[in-house]
Amino acid sequence: MLPLLPFSNGDTPWHSSQYASLPLVYAQDASLEIAWSRVPLKLNSIAGEAIIPFVSQGYEGFDINEPEDCWLAERLLDTKATVLPTIDIEPYKVNE
Repeated sequence: MLPLLPFSNGDTPWHSSQYASLPLVYAQDASLEIAWSRVPLKLNSIAGEAIIPFVSQGYEGFDINEPEDCWLAERLLDTKATVLPTIDIEPYKVNE
C-alpha cells in the first residue's frame, strides 16, 4: 500500500478533480487486528513491523469508538440492515 498524499492528478489539484478521476482510497479501522503474542511483548506495540491490509466489505469494518456508534449498531441490527455472523464453535474456556 502506498501513501496517498505524494501523488497528484496531473496538473489538477485533487480537491478540484472530478470524483471519478480520484484514486481508490482505503481507511484504517480497528475491526480486525491479528498479531503474534510476542509482538507486543517485544515491541511494546500490536502493530509489529510487517503490516498487511484486510479489506472489509460493508459493515464488516464497523467500529465502535463513540457512544453514538453503539446507538448506530443497535439501529443497524434492529432494522436488519446488517446481521451479526453466526459462530458455530464453543468459546475458549479457561481452567480455573
